Amino acid sequence: MIQSFKTKGINLFLALSLVTLFTTLQSSTCSNDDAISSNTSGTPGGTWRVSLYWDSKDETYKFSGYNFTFATGGLVTATNGSSTVTGTWSESSSRFTLDFGADPVFSKISDDYLKEEKTASSIKLKDDNPLKDERVQFVRN
Repeated sequence: MIQSFKTKGINLFLALSLVTLFTTLQSSTCSNDDAISSNTSGTPGGTWRVSLYWDSKDETYKFSGYNFTFATGGLVTATNGSSTVTGTWSESSSRFTLDFGADPVFSKISDDYLKEEKTASSIKLKDDNPLKDERVQFVRN
């Protein structure tokens, strides 16, 4: 009887040890591809304009005349000749983030987006919240 309890105790200990080991290995091998990185090595050079800003309706006109410059280091500047707004940008393999702070117009475009497409001539983004109907498209000038 004592031997039986001792064997069950050892088996329980081994089972818990294996579960702990498996859990530790599993969590250490997971990667988070969606983590936002301020790696802007793929800096979109030149100037860009908003060809579409959709937030449940077309609001592209709010950014008409503005040229956007994405600088290495995460600075983004939007200027229309008489007004300049600065903010930050970052990207990972799947995400693109814009932050213009509390600016009354540009705070609308400040968001964490999923990249649908990024080429030498266009950047197509959509809101990362599937319940929101928000899209932004930039085209190179």
